[in-house]
Amino acid sequence: GMVVAFELTRDGDKATPFDPALRIGLRAYRAALERNVVLRPLGDVLYWMPPYCVDDAQLELLARVTRESMVEATACA
Repeated sequence: GMVVAFELTRDGDKATPFDPALRIGLRAYRAALERNVVLRPLGDVLYWMPPYCVDDAQLELLARVTRESMVEATACA
């Protein structure tokens, strides 16, 4: 399968990470899980690891839920 990583940083600036105590990656993971999508959080980096057999509709769902989850998780920070 493929691997895609999204680093969650303040204002999209790699030099400005979120405070680790906020656990933004975990918040995004939980928000995605509520939408029936499993992301892999490692700190404030979210990973996609879908299988080769993933179809376009599933990738679109994954992308939409990932974006929604990141917005929700970072709104509190």
